[in-house]
Amino acid sequence: MHFETLLAIIAPGLLAPLLLMAGGFLLAVGGATFVFWRRKKTANPESGVAEFEVVEDALPDETKSAFSPESAPVQAGRRRSLVADAERQEGTPSGEFQTAEPEKEPVPAAELAEAEEPEAHEAEIEEAEFTDCDEATVENVPEPHGIEGNPDETSEPELAEEVTPVVVAAVATSKSPDDEDSIAPTITAARMRPIVFRQFLPKSPADDGLSFYGGKPIGPEGFEWPRGRGAEGGQPLTFIMQWDCTQLSQQDETGLLPEDGVLYCFLNLDWGNGEEFIEGHRFIHHSGPTDGWTEIDTPEDAPPVFGPEGAWQMSGCSNQVDNAEDFVPRLMPRFPFEPIAFEYPSPQFADEESEQLFWTEDHCAEAVLAAQQSGIEDDADIRDLDAPKPGFARPFPSFPHDFGAIRVLAAKMIEQLQRTDRSTVKKAYPDLSDEDRKQQFESWLEEAKELYNLGCQRPLGHSVEQEISDDIWQWVEARKTMIELGFYQLVEESIDLSLGVGSEALPGVPHELIEDTMRKHAFASEYITDEYPDHSKPGGWDEWQERKKAGELKRVRHVHAPTPEHMFGPPSFVQGYVEGMVDDHLLLLELPGYSGPEHHFGEGVLQYLIKPEDLAAGRFDQVKSVLSGY
Repeated sequence: MHFETLLAIIAPGLLAPLLLMAGGFLLAVGGATFVFWRRKKTANPESGVAEFEVVEDALPDETKSAFSPESAPVQAGRRRSLVADAERQEGTPSGEFQTAEPEKEPVPAAELAEAEEPEAHEAEIEEAEFTDCDEATVENVPEPHGIEGNPDETSEPELAEEVTPVVVAAVATSKSPDDEDSIAPTITAARMRPIVFRQFLPKSPADDGLSFYGGKPIGPEGFEWPRGRGAEGGQPLTFIMQWDCTQLSQQDETGLLPEDGVLYCFLNLDWGNGEEFIEGHRFIHHSGPTDGWTEIDTPEDAPPVFGPEGAWQMSGCSNQVDNAEDFVPRLMPRFPFEPIAFEYPSPQFADEESEQLFWTEDHCAEAVLAAQQSGIEDDADIRDLDAPKPGFARPFPSFPHDFGAIRVLAAKMIEQLQRTDRSTVKKAYPDLSDEDRKQQFESWLEEAKELYNLGCQRPLGHSVEQEISDDIWQWVEARKTMIELGFYQLVEESIDLSLGVGSEALPGVPHELIEDTMRKHAFASEYITDEYPDHSKPGGWDEWQERKKAGELKRVRHVHAPTPEHMFGPPSFVQGYVEGMVDDHLLLLELPGYSGPEHHFGEGVLQYLIKPEDLAAGRFDQVKSVLSGY
């Protein structure tokens, strides 16, 4: 085919697109010229302040009143923020306000470009009068931080292109300084005056008052036991403690805590329950006179304390028996206390960068000890940790005195028989062959499980008949090799369990043993020991050994004051998120592991915080939890 013929065929197809491109170009040029002419015609030669004033005057009256903190009603616990308005303009939900803003006319791009040059209009902006704003700027607005209750951890969104500068200024400066001036001193006052809970010897629910750990809560008629999440309201939460608000408010210099009635704390203690454990807390306040209040019965479907973990956490329990969970108590041990406030030492150990204060055990040990000893006449000598401990012997004629003590003995025997190493067994019974020892230990293990089942036949605080007690002691004495190491601590554990359940067998327990057991419930104590070796210098250990043989070691006093359970005061810092909340929240309660009766939280710390305005209004549903170390 000739080239001319081919060109004649394809020429019409090429010409049409070329004509369309040329026409589009002419239309674009014409449109741009028209837009430029219109903008030049409508442009205000005196831009800056005049334009801001025009935009402000153009706002509807209800919009301007919303920006004015003087005219707008203040809602407790809420603050208008730049973040909230920016979210609305972006079309995303905000937790601050749900009302829609009136639509505003868009500002031309040329005006926005000029508004973004602060140097060109600095003088005009300073002269502008915004009577409903203070001097805050966009940079002064705090960004939201990631805490529980705000899992999205959203950062401050960018402003939409068509937001007028005057609206930005109004929203950014609507924060009331009066709120900060009142909240900051309140938080500081609470932080510097922690309230601790000094336990005392239980007598009876009628005589111990309304501040106590565990047992059954005392409340008004119609008290509803709180439940967790899940089907049909979830399982009942575990009762942890309650406070007599009359007592509590006397220790509160902030005036925020309730002044009458009772404040309760219920928790979900099932560690393996994920989010339900993390969010399973209820602080409840019942106000009014407490005359006639009675114990609240435990729900029939109440779970065992600590769920599946309770069989090896709770005293007198064993996870090595059949149906172990059935024998775990549904109530924590009951110990009364009195709230005591003290002045936290000067915060010289505050974080230098953030100036945030956290609990420091060494720094406040003496102050905590003084709080423990305040108002108590104690003539007992300071404990000497080097004094010889009592050996294996029946501590008093009725031991084991109740069914709880039987369970403590049997559970310890089961534990020891399952983990005793072969060398120890061989040393204890050298005349037996390995096979004979194995068979004997297996037989003892079965007997220990039978003894444990016997201990579960009656309530923990039920007395044991003397004849049965004698038979059990003879059985224990014949197998003392298994439990003689640390036996005195085992006796204290059984007495402690008796105290926590109000055992009817306590009158048969010597008073000095009860006093020794109650020492475990002090949140601070002092003791003396021989001076420790100086490992910082060469030969320090050898020198210490020589001085010990010569009887030349000095006696040194020590204070044992681990972080106590407390309201207010500084929180502990244990790899959590509490540092993001301490600036605007109060520490309502901190529960460190092993600090309370049977409070087995491992190495973790349970912290519950609330904003001052929510505490003052009694909004305990606003309490946030921080679980550190889990």
